[in-house]
Amino acid sequence: MNQARPSSIREIANRLGVSTATVSNALRGKGRVSPALASQIRVEADLLGYVPDHAARALRTGKSNTVGLLVPNIGQPLFPAFAQAIERAAKQRGLAVLIGDSQGDPGQQDFEIRNMIARGVDALIVIPTRGTTVAPENVSVPIAVIDSAATAGNIAASDHREGGRMIARHLIELGHDKLLVLAGPENSLVAHERVGGMCEIFRSAGIEPALKYSDASFEAGCTLGRELDLHRFTACAAAYDALAIGFAIAARDRGCSIPDDLSLTGFDDLMWAQIVSPPLTTVRQDLEAVANHALSFVVGESDASRIFPTDLVVRRSTARPSALAKGGKNAE
Repeated sequence: MNQARPSSIREIANRLGVSTATVSNALRGKGRVSPALASQIRVEADLLGYVPDHAARALRTGKSNTVGLLVPNIGQPLFPAFAQAIERAAKQRGLAVLIGDSQGDPGQQDFEIRNMIARGVDALIVIPTRGTTVAPENVSVPIAVIDSAATAGNIAASDHREGGRMIARHLIELGHDKLLVLAGPENSLVAHERVGGMCEIFRSAGIEPALKYSDASFEAGCTLGRELDLHRFTACAAAYDALAIGFAIAARDRGCSIPDDLSLTGFDDLMWAQIVSPPLTTVRQDLEAVANHALSFVVGESDASRIFPTDLVVRRSTARPSALAKGGKNAE
């Protein structure tokens, strides 16, 4: 059976009575095309099954119209969400995305950068592996680094430090003064910013939290939840949702009720945070804004670094400490 002939930009233009240039601009997110017309053009393109001919365009322009995205570990739940946000932002510009995984290995990160450039990507977006930096001057294509405000060469990031401050203020306002912080990896700049914001507010209130460092994983949270003396604390603030959820499950298995015995917070607002019982109080990043700015930078629409606000999402995992918790957890 012969496959149907792919539709063309000219066919879309003829159907809508507009120029091929207008259709091309709308599909690439360029030019002065009204939002209403651009939306109509995209709908018509979808109805006709239009697929851009990237190979032909590459031959004409010398560009692949492909952006490489390198993440530290695609198995961690935050990074697929980032990849989806990048892919949506790229699609609006008529770009394809090639995804690489550093697997937490600095050597693999260097290899993936070289490999993507060898495959002809026009630009790179890199979320660095912990403990590494990526120097733009050492990369032969435009590059945007997504990490933290403290990262050298960072182009787009969430305000992790302010997110930590919001968590700390929330717990103090509820009346908590015996705090455990699951601080994540010591060599993570993102975790350092989040925990730094928490500690800034706690210490300004005369509270010295107990800090416990670990991997940022669900499994690490479970281990901490099994091993720590939970009776010493009225609240626990985790630098990552995965840590918080693993901790919550282990704590529950030991008979600790959240939030009656211990309030708990996370950071990232993963889907897990919304469906765990009780739903997790956490900090939400605007992944769409971060992704869109990173794309804007590598395609030349912006030349500035930006830090994007975070939001506190209050759910049922936090509450005021009970009278028993306030009075009975002083002894170690």
